[in-house]
Amino acid sequence: MAELPLCDRAGNVLLAVRGVAETDLPPVPAAVVVVVHAGAVLLMFDKRRRQWELPGGMREPGESARETAARELAEETGIHGVALTFAAVAEFDLVDRGRRELLAVYRAELATAPRLTLSEEGLGFRWWSPREPVETGMSPLDAEIAARTRT
Repeated sequence: MAELPLCDRAGNVLLAVRGVAETDLPPVPAAVVVVVHAGAVLLMFDKRRRQWELPGGMREPGESARETAARELAEETGIHGVALTFAAVAEFDLVDRGRRELLAVYRAELATAPRLTLSEEGLGFRWWSPREPVETGMSPLDAEIAARTRT
């Protein structure tokens, strides 16, 4: 694992990844899912940001963080109805919003490889082992979140 804080190419900074009880999770604007199969983590290539990252996205009005994670996972990958385990809260300093922000992190452990379906947001999928180096083109922040929460 990398030492925190960790910065990406845009200047966003991952400050912390903390384990908290889901009941103690403060309101968060977004959630991601660390999908694990055979020790590897699912990454999608985001069309807008042009990088490999975890599936996830912004909360919609009235949605819980868990509902956001399930909806975004289904929309971005085609994975439906899997058990999600709350894993952590990640804290960021974001450049484009000029503020600190929290992100809910969920985990889904799959016994079999899922059938993946691309959405309009993604250009591809890959499985990455956190034992491998973070490659150019990967979000180092998402890779670090995955490494810290995959088990």
